[in-house]
Amino acid sequence: MTDFNPAPPADTGAEPGSLVPAGWWRRAKAVIIDILIWFAAGLIPLVMLIVGLVFALDDEIGGESSDVGWLLFFIGVVACAGVMVWGGWKFGWRQGVTGTTPGKNRLGIRLVDIATGEAPGGARGLGRWVVPSLINSVLNVFQLIDYLWPLWDDENQRVTDKMFKTRVVEA
Repeated sequence: MTDFNPAPPADTGAEPGSLVPAGWWRRAKAVIIDILIWFAAGLIPLVMLIVGLVFALDDEIGGESSDVGWLLFFIGVVACAGVMVWGGWKFGWRQGVTGTTPGKNRLGIRLVDIATGEAPGGARGLGRWVVPSLINSVLNVFQLIDYLWPLWDDENQRVTDKMFKTRVVEA
């Protein structure tokens, strides 16, 4: 099938309404859409943080005492933290509750619990969003391996999907 989407297994007698694993390329495009949304949301706070830091340090070096740079830096830090919390809610918790992110919704795929076929729940969705980053902070290649894993996995799951007993399927 297109987009590296596997066809439903022929020998299991899969019904038309059964859960068909989403293909790797479709999942990759959904991740790209989600990353672009997340970076777009964080762009202005990041610029505020950098510009504020530059102005604050320039004032310190120049001998002038101006708190505008430090205020802008502080607002940027708070806004960046807000974007991180929003990202955890939007791409973690909400994905667990609804089974979709903006990218998954656009490409017609969703996250489900393997056992029930329903959305896995907010805590598992948030864990699925946070755990790869935490592991990657120790083992720097984990996320690369995690995102490429469905290419050779028979179940078409990421390593993280296996940890949290989830699967991304066609909606």
